[in-house]
Amino acid sequence: MPADTPRPTHHRRRVAVGLAKMGIAVAILSFLIYRLRCEGVFTRLIDEPKHWDRLALAQVLVLFGISLNWVRWQVLVRALKLDFSIRDAFRLGALGHLLSQVSLGSVGGDLFKAMVVAREHPGKRTEAVASVIIDRVVGLYAMLLVATAGTIAAGEAAPLTAELKTLTTLVVTLAAIGTVGIGLLMTPALTGPHVRDQLHKIPLVGQTLARLFGAADAYRHERRYLFAAIAIACCTHVSLVLAIWLIGQGLPVAAPTLAATFLIGPLSLCAGAIPLTPAGLGTFEAAMNQLYAAVGSRVGDGLLVAICYRAMTYVVAGIGAAYYVTARKKVREVLVEAEAEADAAEDGAQDAGGEAATGWE
Repeated sequence: MPADTPRPTHHRRRVAVGLAKMGIAVAILSFLIYRLRCEGVFTRLIDEPKHWDRLALAQVLVLFGISLNWVRWQVLVRALKLDFSIRDAFRLGALGHLLSQVSLGSVGGDLFKAMVVAREHPGKRTEAVASVIIDRVVGLYAMLLVATAGTIAAGEAAPLTAELKTLTTLVVTLAAIGTVGIGLLMTPALTGPHVRDQLHKIPLVGQTLARLFGAADAYRHERRYLFAAIAIACCTHVSLVLAIWLIGQGLPVAAPTLAATFLIGPLSLCAGAIPLTPAGLGTFEAAMNQLYAAVGSRVGDGLLVAICYRAMTYVVAGIGAAYYVTARKKVREVLVEAEAEADAAEDGAQDAGGEAATGWE
């Protein structure tokens, strides 16, 4: 079988995992909707007046926030001296966003973007992968920073339950750990070749850790780009939180204050970042529904806001669909190559795990 052809067994396993994740998402959403069946939540949504101007502005902010993700990635790619225009970033970013929403296999948006950049820059595969890995890390770190700022801004404005106080403490702690971790990853002693060679020997996660440390080493000499990317990522999450607040103002719900939304929004987005379901479908909605209730909103209000926000992200995914229609053949070729790459990485991880288990090197 050619090296660039996906293996049927691997493909079936990835599809099965994707279907399982989608099943979890459907189960979570079905459970949430079932619990609200007698509360008149959706009747209220249909019958009561809505502020369409605020909802329209929220859609603009969702589009703006997600677009900033693509700008952030372009900054990180250019930091590695690759020829990569903002137009390329929007094209691949939109396609990656679409794939993250609909892909049932392991070939999601991140791997797709890395493969396209690698194809367009022969010999720069490591840099392409590094840009995507660091982009994801920066996004998660900025999410924690905004959540921490929301915790401070909310203060006494939001009546926090004991569970919510525990959660905010955890987020602040993770943000502090992330800050220290990024600082340490910028030091040569922790990102050099020797450390990466040792990481490769760790079963299962060794290859991922080695790539992460290699990516950090690639950006160690371009820190200004990294800090710029973090600032852009913070702007992304601020835009998305403002969109969530406007959705609450536009729908017939008892929306929390802006300060409380800066606490609820990032925490919900953090829950949506957990790779349990495709694009956080279900986990994001469940978290927002619970957090809205925790600050005193009516039953089901958080779910309505989350579903509306989700629909707005699907509108943005429509941009990726338009790009897909115009470049369908090339996208399919990259997806096939990406699946083959995922197969090789999986086989390599299994081989490394076997060597570590038997003591062979």
